Amino acid sequence: MSKKSNFELETIFEEKSKYTEEAVQAVIWELENRNLIDTTVALYQDPDKIIEAVIPVSIEKETLEKNESPFEELVLPNLYSKKAIQGFTIFFTTIFGAVLLMQNLRKMNKLKEGIQVLVFGIVYTLFSIMLLNYLPKMFFITLLFNLVGYAVLSEFFWNKHLGKELVYNKKQIWKPLFISTLILFLIVFLQFLPQFLGE
Repeated sequence: MSKKSNFELETIFEEKSKYTEEAVQAVIWELENRNLIDTTVALYQDPDKIIEAVIPVSIEKETLEKNESPFEELVLPNLYSKKAIQGFTIFFTTIFGAVLLMQNLRKMNKLKEGIQVLVFGIVYTLFSIMLLNYLPKMFFITLLFNLVGYAVLSEFFWNKHLGKELVYNKKQIWKPLFISTLILFLIVFLQFLPQFLGE
């Protein structure tokens, strides 16, 4: 933090919702060291008072690269939420939810764990398909298999590798939703293609 400019430090205050509590705390300490904030204000009680406490200084603002944060390592990660993974697992199959969770793990630099999740998603989905061939064709049974898949993804893989208390920004699901829907339509089309060709 000591190598950052005043402007870079103050950037945290303007967009503090994007950063972790550790980043904000580290900035407070550095600004105190530079005598840029009034330490008599109860900064630690109310983070909103940080901005009010900053002593006005004449700073030549530096040009930062587009979308680049001066505290990249302390920015809250953009991840697909548990709700998103739940929706994709239930309405599509476990493999779709596993892909989203794998992307979360890759974002958190957990590549090995991401591969484990993907392998589980593939194996579980194939196992479910084979087993469902021998069970009554009921939507409830398919839904039950998907719920079990989600439970494993969420309660085991997410909690073990990302943690229950992980703080993150929710990532938009429109792109994976479009791709998943396209794949689903393609699978349905290929399933009924022989009947169309037979006619």
